[in-house]
Amino acid sequence: MSISYSSIFNRSDVSPFLFLILTFAMTLAGCGGGNVEVEIETEPEFTPQEIAKIQEKIRLEQFQTNLASINKAIRNYPDRNEEWIEALENLAYASEGTSIHAKAKKVLEDQIQVRESQAAEKLGQLRDRVEALIADGDPLAAERILENFDDEGYYQETAAFKDWEKLCEEVETRQRAEVDFDRITRRARAFKRQEEYAKAIGLLVSYSDEFKGSDQYKEVQQTIEEYLEVYVEKRAAREEELAIEWKELEIDTYLSSFRASASDPDADVWNEEDGEIVGINNSAGPAQLEMGDDNWEEYTLEVEIQLVSGSEINLGITSGTRAGRAVKNYDVHSFETGEGEWLKIRIELREGLIKITDLDTLDQLVENTRPNFPMGGVALLLRPDESLRARNCRYKLYRPIEGEEDSGEDSGEEEEG
Repeated sequence: MSISYSSIFNRSDVSPFLFLILTFAMTLAGCGGGNVEVEIETEPEFTPQEIAKIQEKIRLEQFQTNLASINKAIRNYPDRNEEWIEALENLAYASEGTSIHAKAKKVLEDQIQVRESQAAEKLGQLRDRVEALIADGDPLAAERILENFDDEGYYQETAAFKDWEKLCEEVETRQRAEVDFDRITRRARAFKRQEEYAKAIGLLVSYSDEFKGSDQYKEVQQTIEEYLEVYVEKRAAREEELAIEWKELEIDTYLSSFRASASDPDADVWNEEDGEIVGINNSAGPAQLEMGDDNWEEYTLEVEIQLVSGSEINLGITSGTRAGRAVKNYDVHSFETGEGEWLKIRIELREGLIKITDLDTLDQLVENTRPNFPMGGVALLLRPDESLRARNCRYKLYRPIEGEEDSGEDSGEEEEG
């Protein structure tokens, strides 16, 4: 059974409440049937070119903001130069191809110049201190001062940094020049004291040409010239000395021309046996055998001595008679040797100095000494109960020159008369 809407509305027995319900239901039925279009607002669409322009504008605004921030930081904190250089380098790199690039490069160049000026000023201050220390002879302290130039590596790209490296090399060279100078000149002076001028000059010549221009190099060259002058003189004198012939001491003559024993003039102490001098002191006092004359001033005498009995060999040097005194007073030099061993020695009296050398080892037997009376020959000395043998005795006389000065025999005759 079906009921139409019209029949319902026409029936008088339908209540108003039911009518309202039906009306509401019809309204709901109308809402549910069919689709209703809803209008939606969409974003406007841009072309790729428009998007690129927008992005470029944003980049430029950001670059401009960064540049303004860096400029402000530079004004507020000028001492943080290295930070601003790094920031500007990054900005210049990022903004390449834009209008900000040139502006960033200009500010960067200004900051680089500030860094150059700072580095140059600091190096100038250090250079003054370094030169003062070098002038005071302390290049090591100068090296330590230079280490403070660039502790954190800020100035490595500056021209001042290269100048600093050169200055470090100069100071290091001066330091080595000072060290080598002290080492070489100290050894050269030692050779000079030993009158070994050739060795001293050879050592000084080894001072490196690397140090040319230094005060030490100039002083070494001056010293070489001084030593060469002395060396030439010494060499000429040495050649003259070498030209002097060795003279043999005749045993017979010297065994008969001295007082054998101070306590017993008639004691038979010295004799000749197979070309050797034999000394046996059985007297109660010391005995001596003199070799040379009282007027000898400079000479070299060589002799071989064998200690037969006793504890040491004793030599009396500069045995000339003192003015106003009738007896002789020797400068005695003693040195030990084994009994039965032959000792070949050289005694030199030159320029007032006595030098005694072992010719087998070339060792000095005693330190060079300066006698109180530098004149006279050499005496072999024997204490009581001592004995020795001597052979191969020869000499060179430098002063007085033989044949040019009086031997002293005439004065002796006058005294005897």
